[in-house]
Amino acid sequence: MSLLALFRREFALGWHTSTDSLAQAGFFILIAALFPLSLGPSPDLLQQLGISIIWIAAVLSALPGFDRLFDADYRTGWCEQVALSGAGLWQYVMAKAVSWYCLTVLPLLLMTPVMMLILNLPLSCLGDVLASLALGMMALLLLGTISAAITLGARKTALLVALIILPLSVPILIFGVLAGDAACTNDTALQTPAHVYLLLLGAFTAVLLVLTPLAGQAGLSAALEERYKNEQKHAIYLFSLNAPAYVALLL
Repeated sequence: MSLLALFRREFALGWHTSTDSLAQAGFFILIAALFPLSLGPSPDLLQQLGISIIWIAAVLSALPGFDRLFDADYRTGWCEQVALSGAGLWQYVMAKAVSWYCLTVLPLLLMTPVMMLILNLPLSCLGDVLASLALGMMALLLLGTISAAITLGARKTALLVALIILPLSVPILIFGVLAGDAACTNDTALQTPAHVYLLLLGAFTAVLLVLTPLAGQAGLSAALEERYKNEQKHAIYLFSLNAPAYVALLL
C-alpha cells in the first residue's frame, strides 16, 4: 500500500465526513466577528490587534480535532491492517496529516482575506499573512499528529493532547504574529522584515516534518502493542473461566 493510496483513502473519508472541517471554518469566522463587537468601533485598534486575532482564531479552531485523528481507525482495526500490510505506519501518519491539512487548513486560508477585511487589515500584506498561516498551521498540525499518536489508547485523550500542544505551539504563534505584523506595518525601518520570521517558521516546520513520521510510527506501534497485550490477557482470563467446562467436555 503506497503513500498515495493511503492519502487518497484518508482524503476521501475526510471529504465525505466534512462536518468537522465546516465547523472549524465557521468557528474561525465567528471569532473574527465577535472581536469587533467586544472591542468597539475602533478601526485603529482592530488593525493593531488584527493579526493576533487571526492567529488565535486559527489555533483555537484547529485544536479540537486532534484527539480524534487516529481514534476511528484504531477502533476499527485499520491501523493493524496498515501495520500488517508492510506499508509502514509512518506513511499512514503522513497521509493522515496531509489529508487533514487539505481538509481543514486550506479552507481557513481561503477565508483569511475575509477575516482581514473584517479586522480592517490592508490586503497588500495578504501574501505574507497567508504564507505565515500556511507554514504555522502545518507546524501546528504536525504537533497535533505527534500528540495524537503518542496518546492513542489513553484515557482523557483530549486533555493530554491539549497539554502537549499548547506549550509547544507558543513559538509558532509568536513567529506567526510577528511575521504578519511586520508585513502589515508600513514602517519597516524599525522592525525585522517579515521574511525572517517566515524563515523561522519554515525551519520549525521542516524539523517537524522529519520528526512526525518517526514519532507517529513509534506512538502507533506502542498503542497497537499495548492493545495486543490487553487482548491476550483478556483471552487468557476468559479461558480460565471456561476451563472447567472444557475439561468436562474432554472427559
